[in-house]
Amino acid sequence: MCAHARKNRKITALPMKKQQRDNILISFFKEKEKYEKLAGYIVRFIKDDPSAPGESIHTILYRIKKEARLIEKIDQENARAGADTPRITHSNFHKRIGDIIGIRIICLRLSDIVKVEAYLQFLIEEKILQLMQEPDHKRSFVLPIDPGKADLQKFNLQYSGYSSIHYQIRLGENSDASQAYKKIEVELQLRTILEEAWGEIDHKYRYVYNRMGCDLPKHIHSGFYNLSAYLQASAMQAEQLCREVEAHISSSSRTPGDKRTAAGACEPEGEPAFNNPADPSEMPPLLQPLLEETFGFKATARTLAYIVKRFNKSGYAQRSEIFFQEIFNTRRLNDFRKIYHDVLNQAPFMESHRDIDLINAVNFVLFSEIDGPKVAQEGLRSTLKWRKERLSI
Repeated sequence: MCAHARKNRKITALPMKKQQRDNILISFFKEKEKYEKLAGYIVRFIKDDPSAPGESIHTILYRIKKEARLIEKIDQENARAGADTPRITHSNFHKRIGDIIGIRIICLRLSDIVKVEAYLQFLIEEKILQLMQEPDHKRSFVLPIDPGKADLQKFNLQYSGYSSIHYQIRLGENSDASQAYKKIEVELQLRTILEEAWGEIDHKYRYVYNRMGCDLPKHIHSGFYNLSAYLQASAMQAEQLCREVEAHISSSSRTPGDKRTAAGACEPEGEPAFNNPADPSEMPPLLQPLLEETFGFKATARTLAYIVKRFNKSGYAQRSEIFFQEIFNTRRLNDFRKIYHDVLNQAPFMESHRDIDLINAVNFVLFSEIDGPKVAQEGLRSTLKWRKERLSI
């Protein structure tokens, strides 16, 4: 701590006694492996979920709160608590400190944030995640205007401070993790890569010293505020440029009067041919009733959106009713059920995981059609083995 800080730091409350501190740390270390497993589970789930907007996610990170920071935060919370609020102790800090586990999803673009928000909302509606409180927009760069329509020269940018969208979540009742992991709260942050850059620089060179009590000169604070505004402008400009690239590619890839992609046109690898990948209304009209009739249930919007992507990408969206009936033939579905039972030792399409089973089944029949049964069978076994490993937490 700098000498100036030692002289001027305000002590708001006495730190906890050594025995109290030791009890908290002992309890924390006993649970730390569980925290690591839960954080890793959520990160892997999002990374490997075929219906996640993977093209919109740049990086997913997690961290477990450091011991010293945990003790410091508990001291701060106890200092703020009123006379009627129980103190945080070794027996209740797991419930009272909601950010022991922190997961951060980093996107390249402002519009990517919207897609990931929609995906997280699907997980909440399907009770895979449980939202503990409304998302908290920490004065984010995600400004209340449309980046594609805003005139950047006329827009008056102001400092937005620390920026992120924060979700306080638990695993929901339809998650395939064990009950012990569904009781632990996790803070999930959603931000752009430019927000991440500013947050990391600000945290290391301003926030930490400010928290320690160092009285930084006013011009340094102003400099960080200005840096934030510059990055807001950069985020807007980046979004505008990305949209201009997409508009150019879209216009150059179509012939007059023809909505089909022109031969040899530039097209991002893996992207579907339709405009709104999250809209199941794009579903080929014959396919949705066939899916319900074949599998006996109505899929969620998230699952249908994924199936839209797969059939459009495969070029099968406009096929006939006979084709859809043939692709989901009895032999393939029996092969799917047999491999599923061999790997997971249970029948597919049970209530709690029937949508992911449907996604696996659709991928299986498509691989069978395109690459043949041997490739499809090995691909399915690989996918199900990964699911079996994930179920171990």
